[in-house]
Amino acid sequence: MDAMATSLDEYYRGLEAAAAALGGVPQATHAADPGAAAAVVHAASSVWLAASPERPRACGSGCAHCCHFPVGVTFGEALLLHEALVQRGVAPHQRVLTAARALGEDLPWAQLVGHACPLLEHGRCSAYPARPLPCRALASSDANACAAALHGAGSVPRDEVAFWRGVGAVAALHRDEPSGSRELRSALLALHAVLGQRPRVAQGELAAARASFAAARPVP
Repeated sequence: MDAMATSLDEYYRGLEAAAAALGGVPQATHAADPGAAAAVVHAASSVWLAASPERPRACGSGCAHCCHFPVGVTFGEALLLHEALVQRGVAPHQRVLTAARALGEDLPWAQLVGHACPLLEHGRCSAYPARPLPCRALASSDANACAAALHGAGSVPRDEVAFWRGVGAVAALHRDEPSGSRELRSALLALHAVLGQRPRVAQGELAAARASFAAARPVP
C-alpha cells in the first residue's frame, strides 16, 4: 500500500508540475503548436526529474538497454522528434524512417521488445534533446539488471519517483491532445506521411497531421 501511495503521490506531483508549466503558455498557443507545449513540459521536467532523491544512477551515454523497449509519444512530442530529425538532413532522417518501417505496422506491442529504437545510432540517441517523457523519466541504478531484464530475466531497479512523475507529466499533455500516446516508430512514419521533409507543421495541415498520428499504433 505504501508503494502504491508513493506512486500516486509522485504521479500527481508530475501532473501538477507539468500543468503549471503549461499554464504559462496561452491556450491558443497549445492548440496551434502542440510541439511548443511539449517543449515547455520537457524543459520543466528536467528540473523535477533531476531532483528525484533516488540515487545512484547507472544511466549514461552509450548505455542503451532501455532503448530496446517500445516507447509511447504524445502528438506534440512526435512533432518535436520529427523536427529534430528533419534538421539533421535528408539522409539521416531517411535512415530513421527505414529503421522504423523495418518491423511493419502490425507487430504487437509486446513483440517490439528487443528491437532497437530507430533513433538509436552507435549506442546513442540521435535525437536526445527531443527525446520524449518516457525516456526522460526512466532511470536505473543497475545497468546489468537492465541488460538482464531486456532478455526476460528479473526486473529493472528503476527510479520510481522520476518514473511516476514522468507518467503524470504525460497525462498533462494528454489533456490538450485527447488522442493519447502512440508508439514512436509508427508516430514518426505517420507524421512523415503528412509533412515529408518540412520540419514544422503549418496551421492548415495540423488537422491532417493529428489524424494521421491518431491512426498510428496505439500504446496498450
